[in-house]
Amino acid sequence: MLPLFENYLEFIQKIHPLSPESIEALMPFLQQKNFAKKDFLVRQGNISDELYFIISGCVREYFEDANADEINTWFGFENAVAVSTYSFFSQKPSLTNIQTLEDTETIVIRHEDIHKLYNQFHEIERLGRLLAEQYLVQIEEMKIILQTLSARQRYEYLLQNKPDFIKRIPLKYLASFLGIKLETLSRVRGQK
Repeated sequence: MLPLFENYLEFIQKIHPLSPESIEALMPFLQQKNFAKKDFLVRQGNISDELYFIISGCVREYFEDANADEINTWFGFENAVAVSTYSFFSQKPSLTNIQTLEDTETIVIRHEDIHKLYNQFHEIERLGRLLAEQYLVQIEEMKIILQTLSARQRYEYLLQNKPDFIKRIPLKYLASFLGIKLETLSRVRGQK
């Protein structure tokens, strides 16, 4: 087994242990896909039928508003699941883009395949539910932080709790994510 897949299995086993039978059933449905910087995993308006586990690299999720401004809503790094949640689960056109910010290695599973596995293996379905719960908790946390804290407090939160955001995300994307202008972010950073 490739080290890439070993890393993935190690990660999911920490969330919910899988039996050897489940792992054996899962493996044929997993595929490695590598993306260059600025490639798209998902394009706004297309139906997303793949879920990506990030082995290495960084991605952003964003949408374009009525003024064609890019609004960044999420960033994913190693051991994150990158998926257009709305599109993947509803099988309707995606409301967002997911684009790489660095060369990115992923392990991919298709929508159809994951549902086959859910129907056959309760423990794989449970793993999917636990991953979804983790994702929802993270989204809720960021939603509250972005809605209730000042620009300075939001930036300080990222410094303390999500240093990869500060180190690896271009400032213009980070400002959009924080809901502030680039100039404001530069001023807040200068006050540190």
